[in-house]
Amino acid sequence: MRLLSRDEVRSVYDAFGARQDSQGWYEDVPLAELKEHMRFQDAEFVLELGSGTGKLAHEIVTELTPAGTNYLGLDVSPVMVNLARNRLRHCGNAFAVVGDVRAPLPLADGSVSHVLAAYVLDIFSEEDIRSIYSEVGRVLRPGGLFGAVSLSTGGNLWSQMASRVWSFVHTMRPQAVGGCRPVELLSCVPDGFDVAHSCKKIGGGIPSEVVVARKPR
Repeated sequence: MRLLSRDEVRSVYDAFGARQDSQGWYEDVPLAELKEHMRFQDAEFVLELGSGTGKLAHEIVTELTPAGTNYLGLDVSPVMVNLARNRLRHCGNAFAVVGDVRAPLPLADGSVSHVLAAYVLDIFSEEDIRSIYSEVGRVLRPGGLFGAVSLSTGGNLWSQMASRVWSFVHTMRPQAVGGCRPVELLSCVPDGFDVAHSCKKIGGGIPSEVVVARKPR
């Protein structure tokens, strides 16, 4: 199985641009599950890995978190970052910057209350996913939450078939599916996190996995 390189991921999402927002047909149901369990009402500093167009960021900042909450979004695509900046331009404490989520995060130890990654980790190898969890564990404060959503397997017969088709397309041409493929996210959560919530949800016939993990106090 070939995974996309950093440069390939950037190229794909630079080209995709604002069309990324059209993915709601399968993302909305799992994302609703994530938001329900992330306790954004307690947030002080939110970090989003792979912030894309800023659509989710804008909702989090304007509707789900207390006034004055800090938000930082990282994305490898300059096009996506510009879209997010435009969306967040009236949100005073919200910023988006170009960055590789696999690199050391530009934040101090224990400085973040909430981290999320929506349809991002499924681009990477399981080894990279575990490394990302470890780095998130460094920047999260004790009791902080890391919520992730990824494509997955399972569900009913139709969603299982959809997952297999998606995996086949990824094998043949990973760029066609944004480099994302079904993964078993829960199995990638390393020691050092307590799983607060995990489930699989089906949106538009596509199965996704939602995992919310807490850094112990």
